[in-house]
Amino acid sequence: MQTRLSSGTNLPDIIDMPVDTYKYGKDGLIIPLDDLIKKYGFYATIAFKKKPFLPALMKTPDGVTYHLSGARDEEIAAGPYGWLIRKDWLDKLKLSEPKTIDDWYNILKAFKENDPNGNGQPDEIPITNNYGIAQMFNWGNAWGLHLRFSKGFYPDKDGKIQYEWLEPRAKEVIVFLNKLYSEGLYDKECAINTSEQQLSKVVRNLAGSAIEWQESTTMWNNKLKESGVNDANWIMTNIPSGPNGYQGHIETIGYANGMVSISKDCKNPEVAFRWLDFVIYSSESVKLRTVGIEGISYTVENGEIKMTDFVLKNPDGLGPVEAIRSIGAWQYFPMVLSAELTGKLKLSNPLHKERAKSIEKQIVPRVEFAINTDEEFTKINRKLTDISTYRDEMITKFIIGEEPIENWDKFTGMLKSMGIDEILQVRQTQYDRLQSYAKEYGYR
Repeated sequence: MQTRLSSGTNLPDIIDMPVDTYKYGKDGLIIPLDDLIKKYGFYATIAFKKKPFLPALMKTPDGVTYHLSGARDEEIAAGPYGWLIRKDWLDKLKLSEPKTIDDWYNILKAFKENDPNGNGQPDEIPITNNYGIAQMFNWGNAWGLHLRFSKGFYPDKDGKIQYEWLEPRAKEVIVFLNKLYSEGLYDKECAINTSEQQLSKVVRNLAGSAIEWQESTTMWNNKLKESGVNDANWIMTNIPSGPNGYQGHIETIGYANGMVSISKDCKNPEVAFRWLDFVIYSSESVKLRTVGIEGISYTVENGEIKMTDFVLKNPDGLGPVEAIRSIGAWQYFPMVLSAELTGKLKLSNPLHKERAKSIEKQIVPRVEFAINTDEEFTKINRKLTDISTYRDEMITKFIIGEEPIENWDKFTGMLKSMGIDEILQVRQTQYDRLQSYAKEYGYR
């Protein structure tokens, strides 16, 4: 698709992928949508009143809208990700659920040393992961950092953007992770694990904990029971608190959901837009795409949506989201998620509902930035790519012990020499511009 955009030929009517909307809009490859929103955006107008920050996120630096996004800020409250653990292993070893970083260390050590899977082999993986090394950055949440979804860029109490990898607390996080890795408590394949590899280790009764979406517990328990582990009991446990007294948090994935544009080659842009308006923003579409088809995946009793056994007790052992996806719902396409509907799907299990409620106050927003100008893109894109690559390489080496932690100051010094201060200046400008948009267009 990038090749076709670069050549400006053979473009589809609708493009569903992240693109540089400012550049392609100015080049005339994708069309402005503001007039279409005013004329045909019936459902979008309703959605924007409920999600007043969303239109600001879609504005280019010259105030034009070239793409449509949904919103997903409520999804995390209705079906949070967090720290999942084998409750049956805790019970077998007479251990309480972990609350602090120290609790986690002691429990992972017990998982490694006391054969909780009961096969007589020292094969337990106390904690596994997916998404490679980036998933491990979530541990920074216990120190009050935002290293995963905000990638270390976050405003302080005065609204000034900081790069948190430069803070001493980031070093403490990596020291902790190195300790887990060096003592064999973290999956030795943590830097390369895929979702499929993580699932394999879970289903083979090897993994004791992970950081994942809560609904994964349903599928994991089902798959383990299919393989004969009848007492398997994965649950979402407490968000760990850090050594500095911080109570921990969950960082949202992001406010906007997806990015869809209409190309210059679309012969009926008003039709394309009206379809997108319905699919992304209408409550009818969101209901269909979230809870599926009445009579198959849900029923309505006394005005209340009730998920069927196809979702709650799926015959193929699928979790709620996987079951819904098997009939075509919950696609990777923008929509304005509804906490109520997402909750019907993800929180049908009373324990899931209770655990989600317990961490609701610990949810914090990911930082958001306005779209790049051409000048900003030119100024920081290469530097940001180089810094991110260098950071991930070095953090991996620190965690697995290939680089001594004594070289941390050398690492942060290199980040500065590579231009992190220039990136921070641009990020501050983009952050401030987004806040200004929100006020200027009346979205706040």
